[in-house]
Amino acid sequence: MPISPLQSIRVRLTFWYAMTLAVILAVSALFSYHYFSHSLRKDIDNQLYVIAETLENSKGQLLADQPEQNCNALTDIAHRHNWGAYIMVRGKNLETLCTSDNLLDQELPFGPVARQQARWLHAHIENEQVHGLLDKNLSIRLLSYPIIIDSRLHGVLQIGKTLGTMQQAVEELRVIYLVVGPFAIFWLCLGCWVLADRSLSPVIEVTEAAQQITADNLGCRLPSVTRRDELAQMVHVLNQMLDRLEASFRRIRQFSGDASHELRTPLTILRGETEVTLRWAKTPEEFRDMLHSNMEEIDRMERIIESLLTLAKSEAGELTLEIKSLSLSDLVQELYLQGRILGETKSISVDLDLKVDQEIRIMGDELRLRQLFLNLISNGIKYTQDGGSLTITLAKEQNMAVIKISDTGIGIAEQHLPHIFDRFYRVDKARNRMDGGTGLGLAIVKWIVETHGGSIQVTSTPNLGSTFTVRLPIEGPADKTPKSTQLR
Repeated sequence: MPISPLQSIRVRLTFWYAMTLAVILAVSALFSYHYFSHSLRKDIDNQLYVIAETLENSKGQLLADQPEQNCNALTDIAHRHNWGAYIMVRGKNLETLCTSDNLLDQELPFGPVARQQARWLHAHIENEQVHGLLDKNLSIRLLSYPIIIDSRLHGVLQIGKTLGTMQQAVEELRVIYLVVGPFAIFWLCLGCWVLADRSLSPVIEVTEAAQQITADNLGCRLPSVTRRDELAQMVHVLNQMLDRLEASFRRIRQFSGDASHELRTPLTILRGETEVTLRWAKTPEEFRDMLHSNMEEIDRMERIIESLLTLAKSEAGELTLEIKSLSLSDLVQELYLQGRILGETKSISVDLDLKVDQEIRIMGDELRLRQLFLNLISNGIKYTQDGGSLTITLAKEQNMAVIKISDTGIGIAEQHLPHIFDRFYRVDKARNRMDGGTGLGLAIVKWIVETHGGSIQVTSTPNLGSTFTVRLPIEGPADKTPKSTQLR
């Protein structure tokens, strides 16, 4: 499915990276601009207060009754300190007494707010525009500082300093930000685009490889990533998923083929026998023999279908275990008696070996456990020659119940042992089909054991016999509530 440019992760990453960095840059610029402006203004204010406090210490000279002497004293103090500030001294009635030389007999502004603050004995500082001062229009920082004697207003000191230098520095800083900012954002966008492209190029490569994988070539894998990061982990997980999918598809194909083959055989026999009977049979006995043979094949198909249904339900998680406390000792003894009955037709002796001195109770599904052991016992009898023997052993190892079913039958070759629990797997297909086996019994056995939290092993020697060992936890599966289970 094509992706529009606006939906591309590369474009969105670039946009968000650029926006984030642009916002950070803008916030940093605004903060530094205001901080720098505030620092300069505060520095000027401190200078004005220092001048005012210095002049206040000489208030006796500045507020004398002789105006000429007052101005001379002001001029002398200003020259001595070389402040470079505009200074005006006002009397207690806020009239002008004298000014510094650089004012050229002009007066500093004294607005109503400053007058009111002075009468309230409060200092007041503000920005003012002075017109015509030195033939220029100047912006100054002006401090109106009251001179207080015995809690009464005796005069006002007005000190002003031009903001030209500060404003010039602040303006240059603002110009730098306005000019440099767009270029910085441009290079940030370019860098973000390159970074996003390099970061997403492995993703694009993996995506293109994934598009080539279909049900026909599940053996293909995504290209490995050399870096040890989240992408490499994702590729590893996806390849593991493909391994599982390939195994599942292989099992499904094998299962479908084996099921079709197993069902086709009895259907073919039914069809062949029916056609022969319809063509050649003449007597009721011949028809009866045909129907009897057909019933055997129908029974065989019914067993196959029932086993397939069990497997299908387990795959869908629809089979449930009814976990409850049961006597494994009693169950094994019942199975022993049933095994003796099954072995009578082949003169097979069935023995019970109890290696425990007390009853063993476990948590499990009695119906499924009976199915499990009866399947193993019937298999042992089926593949043991006439006159052989079968032994059922019950023991306990720590918190595990151990049941062994040993026979003296034909045994299983070593190369077949890893596969005997696979569905439809037969060691001797011809003999198994003649015996009526479906190839599903041991697969169901393994499922029952594993859903109970146990394990099953088999040892066998050809022509000497086989031993199936089942280990079940006494406490049952970890989750003892009725639950859906799946047959793997």
